[in-house]
Amino acid sequence: MKHHHRIPLMLCSLCATSLSIVAQNTTNLPTSMYGIGELSTSDGGRYAGMGNIGIALNKPGFQNTLNPAAITRMDSTCFIFDVGASASYARYSFQNDHSSSFMGNPNRFSIGFRVLPRWYAMVGASPYSSVGYVIKTEEEVEGMPGSYTYSLFEGSGGLYRCYLTNAFALTKNLSVGVNLGIILGTVTQSETQESAIVEYESSKRAFYADFGVHYEFNTTGRQKWAAGLVFAPSLQISHDNNLTYSNSSTSDNLDKSYHSRTQYLPMHIGSGVSMTTERWVVTADYNYLDWSRNTSSYTSMKYENQHKMNIGGIYTTNPRYPRSTELMGGVGFSNSYINLRGGKMKYLEISAGASFPIRYSYLSLGATWRKQINSRSSLMQESRFSVNLNLTFGERISRAKLK
Repeated sequence: MKHHHRIPLMLCSLCATSLSIVAQNTTNLPTSMYGIGELSTSDGGRYAGMGNIGIALNKPGFQNTLNPAAITRMDSTCFIFDVGASASYARYSFQNDHSSSFMGNPNRFSIGFRVLPRWYAMVGASPYSSVGYVIKTEEEVEGMPGSYTYSLFEGSGGLYRCYLTNAFALTKNLSVGVNLGIILGTVTQSETQESAIVEYESSKRAFYADFGVHYEFNTTGRQKWAAGLVFAPSLQISHDNNLTYSNSSTSDNLDKSYHSRTQYLPMHIGSGVSMTTERWVVTADYNYLDWSRNTSSYTSMKYENQHKMNIGGIYTTNPRYPRSTELMGGVGFSNSYINLRGGKMKYLEISAGASFPIRYSYLSLGATWRKQINSRSSLMQESRFSVNLNLTFGERISRAKLK
């Protein structure tokens, strides 16, 4: 039997909940090489309508997960809660084949509060990466024209991040912070051919840490400037792997642990700058992710370092009110960390949203359209539309607790 190589189309399908494409003579790359899956670009939040941005953004009522130092403007008399959910629709195309997927789930929960006059804390959980695809391939049997064998590749699961943030206002203008937590989850991948099924289940866990600095410049006039910096080291991911083989036409069965290559969380360096006026906030972020510690056992695939650039803005409709409707928008550009035979993929994102005050709470809605831009037509094309819904509310602490 001749096994044709299969799939550039697997590259972008990691985030799909259901994808079924029949392909012939495409490029073969087993799904296990993708390790932790597609990284979540953002966990939503009040300003999800700006996209994945906020390193230099330190605002009242905003529980910032992008910079642990930028939470020192929380209301010091409240416990601030953030809960959110997301839904997305994606369309994939490869040559003359098309498919689509839909997924939706809760994606954020956090609680923020002031511990001491200059000490703020936040605890929460959010997605870190996701895996989900269904791919069907068709291969002609050598020497038997018109005869084909069919294979089915499936994957599900993902990683979640649980964290504790501590931020300290060292001066009126300077804040520092640290996120400490764990990343854990399970990724299941299977290959089915005729009556034989091979399933790979990998339980992953890693310690997670990132550090942040936020500084507000002393400025005169109507404009206020701020800058932020974040750093996360590359840390090793631990694995518990199990392989299961079964064949319904025979009595062959196998269940054992297996070894896989060591994987690492990418090193992350990010910087941001923001400018605030009475009505406007304009901010820009740059993020660099270093994947150089991760290697692939397949010569046709390699990891690439990522560069992400985002620009966004917020418009306050009535700044004279303590709570007012905010409109927002943003645009971003980035590259994929996967390179297939020199084929590079980039992503363009456009976001828009609004945040509405409801008494002492904010209801926020953000929408993002993402388009994949490929260097080769032989790579799968993807476009995605996602919606984030977030509720931010506070519970007032009694005066007796504040004393």
